[in-house]
Amino acid sequence: MMGKKTGIALAAGALALHLWMGFSFIRSAAPTYDETVHLSSGYSYLVTGKYMMNIMDHPPFSEMLSAAPLLAYKLKNFCAHPYFLNANPYHYGDLFLYQNSVPAEGMLNTARGFTFIVWTTLLAGFIWLFASRLESSAAGVLGLAVFAFMPVFISNNALVTTDAAAAVFYFGAFALAWLFTAVPAVQAAVKGGRKMDFVDGGKLKLWAALSGAAAGFAMASKFSMFIIPPMVACFWIADNLRWPRLKLSKLLGYIGIYFAVCLLVVLLIYKFDMSLYLQGLSETLKRLGKGRSSFVMGRYTLEGVWWYFPAALTVKTPLLALLGAFAGVLLVLKHFRKDYLWLILPPAVYFAVSLNTKVQIGYRHIMPMMPFVAVLAGIALARLAEVKKGVWLVYGLLALNVFSVLRAHPFYLAYFNELTGGPTNGYKLFVDSNLDWGQDIKGVAEYLKSRGNPPVIFSYFGVAKPESYGINYTPLGVVSNIELPGTGVQVCAMKDALMAVSATNLQGTYYPDKATFSWLKTRKPVFTAGYSIFVYDLSADKEGLEKLAALFDREGRNSEADCLYALAAKR
Repeated sequence: MMGKKTGIALAAGALALHLWMGFSFIRSAAPTYDETVHLSSGYSYLVTGKYMMNIMDHPPFSEMLSAAPLLAYKLKNFCAHPYFLNANPYHYGDLFLYQNSVPAEGMLNTARGFTFIVWTTLLAGFIWLFASRLESSAAGVLGLAVFAFMPVFISNNALVTTDAAAAVFYFGAFALAWLFTAVPAVQAAVKGGRKMDFVDGGKLKLWAALSGAAAGFAMASKFSMFIIPPMVACFWIADNLRWPRLKLSKLLGYIGIYFAVCLLVVLLIYKFDMSLYLQGLSETLKRLGKGRSSFVMGRYTLEGVWWYFPAALTVKTPLLALLGAFAGVLLVLKHFRKDYLWLILPPAVYFAVSLNTKVQIGYRHIMPMMPFVAVLAGIALARLAEVKKGVWLVYGLLALNVFSVLRAHPFYLAYFNELTGGPTNGYKLFVDSNLDWGQDIKGVAEYLKSRGNPPVIFSYFGVAKPESYGINYTPLGVVSNIELPGTGVQVCAMKDALMAVSATNLQGTYYPDKATFSWLKTRKPVFTAGYSIFVYDLSADKEGLEKLAALFDREGRNSEADCLYALAAKR
């Protein structure tokens, strides 16, 4: 058995390590693909009061929360610039981050650190509240320990995006909704010869209101969260029909409180313009219905495959969390009670819905189900700790889990578990925000600096500015929502033919010709930045130089291609 002091020490130590790993990741990562948009949009909402920049793609709450600490700086808002007036979010984000009065890294990491602490605190609180009341304090402690070493939270909670808010408030909304059903009914009186059940109406109102508020914040952070209120209402009605506790009229009254608070939160954040929320939701659903280019385990798709998220879940979740959650499901089914439905159904529904989505660009899109995974694994570990010497086995499993996660340090976005051989092989299975979101450009800069800072041919996937990190480059096959024209370096003047390629481009995810860089896969890079950007030295590689020259020819850059062909002829 695990003692109280031991449990407190374990939870505190795990959360302290979680924070250390998250801040290590923050320091290592350049701006990821969408962070400039989220940060600049949130700041513009705060200082202008106008919702115009990114409002059709994402609700404003999470973006504004991330930008809130930047109000302490004297920043330029560029609201008279054409990028703002014409609502060009990526160009405006680039301008805001790189042309401001405070260095880009200082601004971005301030916002990241603030929301990382907020999301960690809220999620840890919800996990403890749910697991300890549903099961035991040991389950709460071990659920926190599993959560603390889940790379999806270490990385994504430390970025300025909307995914963390969705995960926190989705889980929180259902945890609080379960507490509404857990308020005990007591037989307090006899009326007309019949025992009457009474439920504490004050507690019911409290949990209904808190759950409604969590749902409202979720909806005001990510459009996919609109599913929460109808799900909660259906769960409450079904729960009361199967295990009667309240008259239907009273239950509907509490559901009314829930919806009223949820709606009020959304209205307050949207400044009572519900039509703006509905318009954004409509536009988002239309956009998601069109699909998007995706790479999954060697396969390319525009409309998705049903097994994308099951596969991502299998290879990007630590094995302790994955197998622990599976064991947890078996245990709660074996010792079933109706409260366990609140632990199983919300993630199951969300996961089932995700199987049909046409936009498949990241494991992060199933983050809302991952806190439930942590709680299920915590329950399984707590049961294991109850058997003779089981607590030592639990400590051993937790230690192995820490070792598994630290293998990716500090590049936690690129974490893959032992089933794939770890993060080194991750790019062979998944790219885009599963691994490569443009965040590892700083590693490329450090490597080139160690070689005397030679120029490089750069096929980058992202929106960070390579030149801001001291990279002297010429672009080739760049995939970005902003212009990255290079620093003016001429291929013909390069002493070494160095080529840097982002993993997403290496796999040809967004190219019409998916084999554009397939020839590089047979070559060993001289350096890999954070598992996501590969640097090749093609100086003595005759065939490689010819392949590279052909790509320059394809872009219409014939004089540069001729220089490469001439260099190849000398090899």
